[in-house]
Amino acid sequence: MNHTQTLQTDFQHFILGQRTAASMHGHLADTPGLGRDARLDIYYQAYRLRLRDALSEAYTKTHQYLGDDLFYQACATYIDTHPSSFRNLRWFGDQFAEQLRRQFAEHPQVAELAQFEWALGTAFDAPDHSLLGLADLANISDWETVGLRTSSSLQFISMHSNSVAVWLALNEDTAPPAPEFTEQAVTWIVWRKQLQAHFRSISAAEATALQQLAQGQPFSAVCEQAVENNPHIADEIGGWLQTWVVDEMLAEAVEA
Repeated sequence: MNHTQTLQTDFQHFILGQRTAASMHGHLADTPGLGRDARLDIYYQAYRLRLRDALSEAYTKTHQYLGDDLFYQACATYIDTHPSSFRNLRWFGDQFAEQLRRQFAEHPQVAELAQFEWALGTAFDAPDHSLLGLADLANISDWETVGLRTSSSLQFISMHSNSVAVWLALNEDTAPPAPEFTEQAVTWIVWRKQLQAHFRSISAAEATALQQLAQGQPFSAVCEQAVENNPHIADEIGGWLQTWVVDEMLAEAVEA
């Protein structure tokens, strides 16, 4: 390893907190003014501030909800325990909601708010692909075997709190409601439609059907299981399918 590579490696280890400032002293000259440790600390802190900024950009409403002090404390813990493994800072906060779930265990709405906010961002950034249209349904030749591939942006979130109401209030610059919780989780879906993230709550039956489609099960098998679990669902499946297509939740039909 040449001198430049050694310098880069040592500096990276220092910035990531894997080595002390003293490990860098051999690479630095004494200069008037700030000492070596003070100069190194500028880079050490700047790196963490940039990571904190990235978390704040990804979790704007969570930041608002917690306030600066609590949010920055959570960021410091996350930065120390989750070294960035991404070339793009956009994805650095992928585990932040899970940390908040542990850190604010007595306030589970915080983690659910963060989880919802991350899902909105990832829905917007999901890969582009073709979308299934109503006209395409007429071209399906075998409904017994066809599968319906779901959008790459579609995500499912189970929530026990009113975190979506909190997000909506913060998004409208109004005071968030007091936390409310339900014993039974409510399933929310988040997806992208016409270049904008959308979301809504759905029934357990519809959520199960969409998840089974996402797993690659044939549409007929999904329908059969839904009706087996609840015979009254038979009258709703046609409406589900139309809604999924109109709302751009389906990517394509895959015939066997």
